[in-house]
Amino acid sequence: MAETVMDTIVAELRRTAAVLYPAHNELRNVRVVGHTPKSDHYIYDIVIDFADGSERAYAKVYRARAAGSKSLAPAENANLKRIYNLVEMRRLAGVPRPLGDFSRLGAVVAEKLGGIPMQSILMKAALLPGYADHGLLEHTARHAGEWLKRFHRATLETAVALDHEKLLSELERLCVHCRAAGLEEASERKIMDGARAILAKNRKPLSNSAVLHDFTPLNVTLGEGGVGFSEFARMASVGNSLQDVALFLAAVEALEKYPFCDRQITDKVQERFVEAYGASEAEQQLLRVLKMKALLAMFAQGRIVKEKAVRKKVMWANVMKKFIQQAAARALASTA
Repeated sequence: MAETVMDTIVAELRRTAAVLYPAHNELRNVRVVGHTPKSDHYIYDIVIDFADGSERAYAKVYRARAAGSKSLAPAENANLKRIYNLVEMRRLAGVPRPLGDFSRLGAVVAEKLGGIPMQSILMKAALLPGYADHGLLEHTARHAGEWLKRFHRATLETAVALDHEKLLSELERLCVHCRAAGLEEASERKIMDGARAILAKNRKPLSNSAVLHDFTPLNVTLGEGGVGFSEFARMASVGNSLQDVALFLAAVEALEKYPFCDRQITDKVQERFVEAYGASEAEQQLLRVLKMKALLAMFAQGRIVKEKAVRKKVMWANVMKKFIQQAAARALASTA
């Protein structure tokens, strides 16, 4: 099925390439040079060859059996088109140009952003002695924070007060869910008491904007032109802007579950990111609660492994339990 879809996409790109890239000379070929299978989609790498050079693109083809597959591609295409309009208006950069609307095929096709995933830079800094000393990691963290702030400003909506009761209820549900995986009562109490103490001091309206729900080091790339971002499948038109910030911080902090990942590295990345984003002191306090919520959601989700791999599931739960305990003690215990 995916191969048939790709035949159609390649044929369409051959037809439209001259219009999409008017600066290039004669079109020579459109080639699929590889693909990566994901849980609910495939990513195909495409090269568009001209007589005077080549351009890179990608096609994200949703699996037919993926939950909600009929609506995923149209929604992502609409999100990408909306955000790329901001690029054309010079209000944002680092967003891939859509190369047509392939929603009917369950696909998203766009230019491929060059660069290194931030996750790779983080892993190299953790594994290679002295790599972090070169400043590339802090440079990327700052640029990522600046990019996210520009995105939120470009999609800004009316400020709305945070629903404290709803947030506390969501935290409580996550804690209950995590009990089965070993979350201890003491950690749960620190989380809930700390969250209540922080929320009691913050009543001001918060910035609302489009929310990406996928802004993590794995999806952020650093190229010659700066930071780039391509994942708009889960984007919501309106929401609390700090959710994106908290998810990024949680994704960075979660790397500490690996024994080779130094906390000094993850702390520095989070500090530079928050500084570049320009979060106020009150927002930084709220981020402690929102980050813990994101970490609990990761813990609750668990690690996806084969059903027979019980030992791996138990090991993962034990590692995450210890990590959550440490994160709760650092972030929320002092506020209770």
